Amino acid sequence: MTEPQVLRHVIESITPASAAHGDGARRSVASANAPLLERLAVQLGGAQHTARPRSARRTIVVCAGDHGAGDPGISLGAAHPTVIAAHAIADGDAALAHVARSSRAPIVLVDAGTRESQAMPSSAVRLGRGLDTGLGHGASRDLMDGPAMTAQDAALALEAGIALAVSLADGGLDVLAIGAIGVGADVASAALLGAALGAPPTGLGDPVAEAAGAKGAAYHRPAFHRAGALALLAAFGGPETGVLAGLLLAAAATHVPVILDGYATGAAALVAAAFAPEVTGYLIAAHAGAFTHARMLAHLGLHPIFDVGLGHGEGTGAAMVLPLIDQVTALASRG
Repeated sequence: MTEPQVLRHVIESITPASAAHGDGARRSVASANAPLLERLAVQLGGAQHTARPRSARRTIVVCAGDHGAGDPGISLGAAHPTVIAAHAIADGDAALAHVARSSRAPIVLVDAGTRESQAMPSSAVRLGRGLDTGLGHGASRDLMDGPAMTAQDAALALEAGIALAVSLADGGLDVLAIGAIGVGADVASAALLGAALGAPPTGLGDPVAEAAGAKGAAYHRPAFHRAGALALLAAFGGPETGVLAGLLLAAAATHVPVILDGYATGAAALVAAAFAPEVTGYLIAAHAGAFTHARMLAHLGLHPIFDVGLGHGEGTGAAMVLPLIDQVTALASRG
């Protein structure tokens, strides 16, 4: 399948983050003598292409998507782990919801393709209904048995993420924090990491994930670049991987920095960087994470704000960076 026109336009609109503006933002906060804030200032200023970065208009996007590699084989309905996590967020009971309130950040919950979509919160934005995965629901196939998605599904997911970014930016957007929920994302992340490294990731402690990593490593490595990025996403990604990757690409094209959380967002970043390497200049890694996340960040050249793992990647860690960003923008506005 050829690269969709909308996707091609977005990719070709991405320019490198501005080193000059990043340095200008760093100098504007240097009086605080806080290296962490200076590092954040460089990232924010470079991504926003201004020496006076902004943070007032922020949104947290949590993308839900289930992978065939984690499919329990039976319908769990409201008892499905993704559904439970989604309702905790929607009802305001999850840790993310508490952090989001204190950070004055609205949460957009997206059903990108879940196994039990009918049981998801009614407030969730549903982007996976148009996908035909052959399973009778939005979740992907098992990547261990063949491609996780068709190329058309992968393209639709990317375009849905781009459309979501455009919608979010409609009223103005300064910074975006993202998270993800869904079963099987760990296996997909291992496969994508293996493809990125060209070698099986070891020490994962999960035989299925390690087998997936080996399968990813066997994937033709030159395909981990724009010409083969769509096929790569279809082979190993899930519905939320595609939506988040599209969101990252569109954010970079519009100079909006994005804060990553756990390995599912790291996997989306790997895919987005395969389409457009310049996208990494618009990414902020919240924390070192768990499982494959630290190695994905290292491959992308990203250094986490916090060296420890925080939560399960549903967005809490990313949201915790927002108060630090507010400090940077407050100092920069006076600098």
